[in-house]
Amino acid sequence: MNTKNLLVRWLQAAVIGLLLMGLVAGGVVLGLRLDRQYGLRALDKKFEAMAVPVAVEQSAAAAPDFRAAAQKVIPSVVSIDKYEEVWSFFRTEPGIQQTGSGSGVIVSDDGYILTNNHVIEGAAQVLVHLNDGRVAQAKVVGADPYADLALLQVRERNLKPIELGTSKGLQVGQWVMAVGSPLGYDSTVSVGVVSSLGRTLPSQRGSILVDAIQTDAAINQGNSGGALTDAQGRLVGINTAIASIGGGSIGIGFAIPVDRAQRVVRDITKYGRSRYGTMGVVVDSRPGLLRRDTVRRQLSEQLGAEPPADGLLIREVIAGSVADKGGIRPFDIILDVNGRKIKDSLDFATFQLDSAPGDAATVKFWSRGQTKSVQVRLEDRYAR
Repeated sequence: MNTKNLLVRWLQAAVIGLLLMGLVAGGVVLGLRLDRQYGLRALDKKFEAMAVPVAVEQSAAAAPDFRAAAQKVIPSVVSIDKYEEVWSFFRTEPGIQQTGSGSGVIVSDDGYILTNNHVIEGAAQVLVHLNDGRVAQAKVVGADPYADLALLQVRERNLKPIELGTSKGLQVGQWVMAVGSPLGYDSTVSVGVVSSLGRTLPSQRGSILVDAIQTDAAINQGNSGGALTDAQGRLVGINTAIASIGGGSIGIGFAIPVDRAQRVVRDITKYGRSRYGTMGVVVDSRPGLLRRDTVRRQLSEQLGAEPPADGLLIREVIAGSVADKGGIRPFDIILDVNGRKIKDSLDFATFQLDSAPGDAATVKFWSRGQTKSVQVRLEDRYAR
């Protein structure tokens, strides 16, 4: 066979090979299309292992439809405007001026609305904008600066309270929906997932977020006090804070768990305020204090013994308090409460937020070279 014939046959084989490759490739695409539409398997057995899982993965990764949940939740979320008294150099009496805005959640038929304390703090007047266009003046029933929650009430009919869920059982990766009025845009819905659970962190206003729900659902200024719900539209948290670089959302938002918020609502409706347990001590909040050489040297000289490196230093014991009666003294160091280690003031604040007046607490503490333990019955934090 001459060279010319060999070249012709080689070209023919190459063309046939390319056509076959095109058919196989077409078969894979067709196989995936048929598999999605009619449940058929891939046409080419060789590519079945690759083709079928791709269709399955696409189906499993499909996001849920939030339309029903949004329609359910939006009527239960309100916009809140805060007005404060503002003095002017040219006026003898203060005027009223809007100084802030946020969101709130209707939690009962009789007009109770749950929001953040920082949304209404310092307000002379609070106006609530309902989803149906009504505007009502709200009464502040009670506020809890410690937990950053407040309860309002409006005298309006035909309100739609939100369905209460639970924050127990939430899982990282679970879909959630945030509803509120970010930057003044009422009835805004954003979706994301639970990014983390059990976050405990202080805020800039002195309140403490305990066991907060972290989410990547977009939360911005104005979302505070709004709803965080599950995919079925049940309330699981109150949107409260964000971690931010320039003031906007970067996908790190935090919500107060609804189970903790419900306790505050119960206290306010029953007592007019939240109730927390306390042992009657003032602690030093500076982080890492007991590991500083100068502090350790001063304490050792004053107390006659070297203090432990971990624990919480007591600055003051309130006279007549349960701590005072239990023998706890200034410059003693709290080591643990009820078996839970107290490493810093945040741990201690969490213990107090989780406690109620009348609860028993076993306090282990270091005092002038000795480790002691005493059981106390907690008092009402705000009764004094």
